[in-house]
Amino acid sequence: MIKIKKISILGLIAIFTVTFSGVSFALNSPVVVQDHGVITGMIISDNGLRLTGEYGLTSQLALIGTAGDPINRIGVKYEIDPNFAIVGGVTEDSPFIGINGSRKLHKDIVGLYEFDLSMRRDDLSLLYELGIKLNLDNNVDLRAGVIDFVEHSHFPSLEVGIGYKF
Repeated sequence: MIKIKKISILGLIAIFTVTFSGVSFALNSPVVVQDHGVITGMIISDNGLRLTGEYGLTSQLALIGTAGDPINRIGVKYEIDPNFAIVGGVTEDSPFIGINGSRKLHKDIVGLYEFDLSMRRDDLSLLYELGIKLNLDNNVDLRAGVIDFVEHSHFPSLEVGIGYKF
């Protein structure tokens, strides 16, 4: 019965994602594992596929990167504890800094968030991303959420994707 509920919820998220357009950095957790990484592919309507990668250089510091229109970024993530990290780097030719966090909601479900400040179009901009990650096994998970810039007055963009840990 629980699997049917999970599949139904993810199906609804996928339908909403196809309905709305948007941008995505991809939902990431704050956990860093030395010599391991995560690749995430997100489907965003009107923008196609967005790929995000992360690789742990130490047990607390990771390289992060995102490729795909309309926003690309490269930077670092510093894990303060398993539920909170600081991120920073360059996006759209301007620096960004932010926070990344998570909270376990169920045995296999984790809530994720990220808030980033950057200079976008010569204005200070706040990007927020909220979502969930459903662990399918030790290496594969499904991710879904919303993302938008605070200055927008429309409905946030929806995103859905899959993550692979290596």
